Amino acid sequence: MVTTETSRSSASSVTRTLPFLPSRERMCSCLSWASSDGSIVFDLFPFLTLSDQTTVMERKTEALCREAAMQAPQVESLRFDDTELHLVPELGGVIIGYSSRIGTDHHHWMRPVRLETVVEKGAIASSSYPLVPFSNRIAQGRFHYDGREITLPPDPLLPPHAIHGHGWRAAWEVSERSESTMLLRYRHRADDWPWAYEATQRCGLDAEGLWIEMTLKNLSEQPMPAGLGLHPHFPRTADVRLKAAVAQAHVADPCLLPIAKRDDHPAIAPLGSGGPLPEGLDLCFEGWDGSAEILWPAENRGLRVVAGPEFGHLVIFTPPDEDFFCVEPVSHCVNAVNLEGSEWGVTGLVHLAPGESVSASARFQPFYPKI
Repeated sequence: MVTTETSRSSASSVTRTLPFLPSRERMCSCLSWASSDGSIVFDLFPFLTLSDQTTVMERKTEALCREAAMQAPQVESLRFDDTELHLVPELGGVIIGYSSRIGTDHHHWMRPVRLETVVEKGAIASSSYPLVPFSNRIAQGRFHYDGREITLPPDPLLPPHAIHGHGWRAAWEVSERSESTMLLRYRHRADDWPWAYEATQRCGLDAEGLWIEMTLKNLSEQPMPAGLGLHPHFPRTADVRLKAAVAQAHVADPCLLPIAKRDDHPAIAPLGSGGPLPEGLDLCFEGWDGSAEILWPAENRGLRVVAGPEFGHLVIFTPPDEDFFCVEPVSHCVNAVNLEGSEWGVTGLVHLAPGESVSASARFQPFYPKI
């Protein structure tokens, strides 16, 4: 390349201040000429006046910023009175913010996250994401169903197991929307999971807060095992309390696969009384009555999770040294497809005939305790 390098302080100043500044070669590609065989390249940029160079840099950068904005995932926002919900359909149909403004206070009911964080780390870094067509782990990604042996690819975050289905790693489409409601749709073609299906999330805000209804429809010609779930993350404070009435805890092995049920697990009583958040849990509970209550005493606020009967299990995840915890309404237990029909008993797994659907719903209702 034939170029002349000179010191230009004004151009350097522009370089420092312009956002998303690309390489000099990319910015000035419109001012280059190459021979037909590519052996000789002339870069005209150094021969422009300083004023023209600055103009080229500004206009090229503006064009690239517009291009990047068009390619960035779209954030869809719903509003009802002082409450807002922000979703990113393209990145797993996730929520990245659910909050209310009360006077000068901004109350986050789920952990708030930046779009850039979810772009970089995926749905696992969001405020909440959908679990479809199954929740949690399938051991080794393998199971037998309807006379067939199914082998799923291991999840990159948790090999060799499959986890949480497809929805959280897929792009959803906006089918309907209003100011306060939205319908998201995801259609899966048969692959390693040899059943085609359609999943929807209808969500909205009303006077009671956020509501979400999930539906899963079997589009294949064979019966399909099915499950649904929600994976919300809540802000963790030093004094946060959690109340949930559950009957049994699923004791797990080192791979967090269930091996036994216990009605005397030490976490059950504190959860039933609404005590401090138990530390270091990653457990599935059954016999859940469909109601959970989170309380942030120092902030004099709380959130009720109210789920329909289809969400008969509850997963609680309280990792140490993190600023969040999870209370997950799910339809079935961990590794349900491999426990179905065994001595385990009821798993919550649903068997969908061709064309059949299953739905499940949950509400997330803010409240303010009386002092």
